[in-house]
Amino acid sequence: MGKRSGVADSGEDLAKLTLDQINHDIERCAYWAEAGGSSQGRKSFFKRLVWLEAERERLHDIPAPKRRF
Repeated sequence: MGKRSGVADSGEDLAKLTLDQINHDIERCAYWAEAGGSSQGRKSFFKRLVWLEAERERLHDIPAPKRRF
């Protein structure tokens, strides 16, 4: 997990989480990518969302949707 945030920040960390935990993080990032304040903040959440969905596909064979910021 990230040293300060307690959030998975590598594929190795993410592999330790359950599918439910990954899905929860994806939902959180999707919400903040749409509703989160500044464009820089939304972009950060969007980038994490895309990464999480790609990792979920790699780990659990759930296809990642095509997304555009």
